[in-house]
Amino acid sequence: MMAKSVYKTVIFGAGQIGQMTARLLNSPCQLLCFADNDPHKHGSYIGNIPVCSPDAAAALLPDLVILGVLDEERRNSMIKQMENLGYHGPFRDPSVLRMFDARVAVMRLLSEQIYQLDIPGNVAELGVFRGEFSSLISAAFPDRKIHLFDTFEGFSEKDITIEASGNLSRAKTGDFSSTDIDSVLHVMPDPTRTVIHKGWFPDTFSDVKDETFCFVSLDADLYDPTAAALPLFYERLAIGEVLLVHDVYSTQFSGCRKAVGEFCLKNHLFADPVCDLHGSAIIRKL
Repeated sequence: MMAKSVYKTVIFGAGQIGQMTARLLNSPCQLLCFADNDPHKHGSYIGNIPVCSPDAAAALLPDLVILGVLDEERRNSMIKQMENLGYHGPFRDPSVLRMFDARVAVMRLLSEQIYQLDIPGNVAELGVFRGEFSSLISAAFPDRKIHLFDTFEGFSEKDITIEASGNLSRAKTGDFSSTDIDSVLHVMPDPTRTVIHKGWFPDTFSDVKDETFCFVSLDADLYDPTAAALPLFYERLAIGEVLLVHDVYSTQFSGCRKAVGEFCLKNHLFADPVCDLHGSAIIRKL
């Protein structure tokens, strides 16, 4: 891209994607600040990095601006804004990280470890949506059944009421409802190994009897289903294996972090971060 040894860098966007992108920066990038259009964030810090207005960021004369959003329309608008402020250097964005996903890599490495150690058990995911990650899990465990838990109707009103009462997220009833069982089964590498549990969790967990797991992905986003799932699945894990929990370090779903924090504190465990764009974490069975 450039021939400098150190590039003065601004990340435009101080939200979830911008923050996780900052954690991935290597030593050639000297992060000057986060720029953000939200005036309520100006003057605050993320770690030891200040958040300022885009015009203040442009005045720092950066060598590189990284756009901390994934939406193409927003990125184009941000590029025009910075150019209007006098910045005419290169732009980069984290969209390539959708192709190279740390959470997927961790799951596959864990799969290799599980097979090397000959650890028994099936696999599961809570919070399936359209089955993209579920299909990758199933492919990584080609001789194991995969249990998929989801309402397939989006977030339930009951869970959203809890979110709202605790100011845990901006989620709404019916979010992530644009899915159905047939579509999920269509993307699975082997539907005959796929067991669907449709309905509200944890009620649907009663369908699973005498089942042990070697790997479980929790992607329920919200506090209540995550809090319910952690002890239920942890008890069924083989020793040494893990829960891979999505959104633990997300700025969008603080209820997930709350549920994981409470569970780890109660059970003397640690949630080890995974530096994907949505702040996943690993909890290993002791």
